[in-house]
Amino acid sequence: MNIYQNYNDMKKSLFLHLPVLAVLIVFASSCSQKAAEYTNAIPADATKVMSVSLKSIAEKAGINDKDNKEALAKLTDAMKSGMNAATFQQLEAVMKDPSKSGVDVTAPVYIFSAPTFDYTTVVAKVNDENELKSFLEATRKEILDAPITEGDGYSFVEVNKQTLLAFNATTLLAVNYQKAAQLDKVKEGITALLKQTEENSINKSGAFKKMQKQSGDVNMFISPSSILGAYAKQINFGMPQNIDLKDLMILGSLSFEKGKIDMQIENYTESPELKAMFEKQMKSTCPIENTFVKYFPKSTVALLGIGINGEEFYNVLQENEQFRNEFSITKAAEVKDLFSTFQNDLTVGLINVTMSNAPSFLAYASVKNNAPLKALYEKKAELGLKRGEDIVKLNEDEYVYKSRNINIFFGVRDKQMYATNDELLYKNICKTVDPSVKDTDYASTLKGKRSAFVINAEAVLDLPVVKMLVEYGGAEYNMYYSLGNSISYLEATSDGDKGNITLQLKDKDVNALKQIVNFVKEFAGL
Repeated sequence: MNIYQNYNDMKKSLFLHLPVLAVLIVFASSCSQKAAEYTNAIPADATKVMSVSLKSIAEKAGINDKDNKEALAKLTDAMKSGMNAATFQQLEAVMKDPSKSGVDVTAPVYIFSAPTFDYTTVVAKVNDENELKSFLEATRKEILDAPITEGDGYSFVEVNKQTLLAFNATTLLAVNYQKAAQLDKVKEGITALLKQTEENSINKSGAFKKMQKQSGDVNMFISPSSILGAYAKQINFGMPQNIDLKDLMILGSLSFEKGKIDMQIENYTESPELKAMFEKQMKSTCPIENTFVKYFPKSTVALLGIGINGEEFYNVLQENEQFRNEFSITKAAEVKDLFSTFQNDLTVGLINVTMSNAPSFLAYASVKNNAPLKALYEKKAELGLKRGEDIVKLNEDEYVYKSRNINIFFGVRDKQMYATNDELLYKNICKTVDPSVKDTDYASTLKGKRSAFVINAEAVLDLPVVKMLVEYGGAEYNMYYSLGNSISYLEATSDGDKGNITLQLKDKDVNALKQIVNFVKEFAGL
């Protein structure tokens, strides 16, 4: 890779947003983080807010390590070759002493969007307005290609006619816009944002206050209804009429740790109705006991586990108007009996994937009795089976659903319901496998959770179909395979109140972010 040849093409995009510059200079900073009034610029109705700790991310990426300093030196030399001496001197001074930039890159950087200011906006803390202005002036001809202009109580400069940098004594805003015609509206909005006080800003939000207490490298809160847009009403349809998704926020906290990336998720609401609904949903689940993991091979590609309280689950469904409309009162007793049969663990696994056949699956569930399956077989004429479809009784409490495309074996043994579309798995039903999922690193983390989903990256990469794609896919597929080969598994769990997503890497001794940086450097030739 020739860094010098590509420099002129990349230098403008490199400095499109000030936070990118902060990543280059943050390694030398040692200031402490604390709340500042610059967050007053975030509007109270913001529906998506992200907080990024650049200092923490830079440290975990190993920016002070010898090899990374060498890569940074190469990049610095590339800049020097394409910049005039005065501009480079100013940039070099900032990299050696971040306070010369005028921006506190150790304070959290926020990114938000809001209905009243519908532009993706970055908010950073200003330490010294004059230092910031001097830095921007020094790099103006090389990077900004526009003069610094005075606005209504702030200074601003355009970047590539796509981003407006606006700043005053406390706050820097980087606002991304699409069309030149939007610029006047953006400037008006910035004026209003910079005049906000704590009382009419996001600082009064309970969700924002809780987000600030989170300790992740990246923290966030998101309104699901803002993401779903027009689909929010469809999702909300069927819920109790007193429930409004606009009252719900999702809090997230992402951390890069040794050997893994962790993200914690939880619901936040001040709505009594939503809180009551979540309490009912909690009662419909129970802790996973790992009853069935011994029946699934260690090479299982993906595993879903749920602890279910069938009776309470049915009660939750009864709150859904659509569910009540689908099942008339004449069928209510039968449906309730069906759900009430399930108690404790329900586990489903994707066992194998091939190019020629349907993916093979295996499922188990703890049940109170065999009555629902027996009723299903006896009333199969009422199921509306199509030509070529049938349910055949094999033995007592053992059946097979037959169609032209697939056979599904199902039944009950010792209060354990099972189902699979693989005849070999059926012949070994309820038999312990060696080695099994019980022997995996993730099995112990499933127990006690109320729901869990795991993708076994090692098993995925070991599939013949994946190996074939890599063999004939060229350099791009080989890069993906190399990246995937560093992953052990992806796991998502919930204990009812909170959820956790973990990307577990094979190397457990090196920080995950540093591993990512090393991977990028390897493929970039740095």
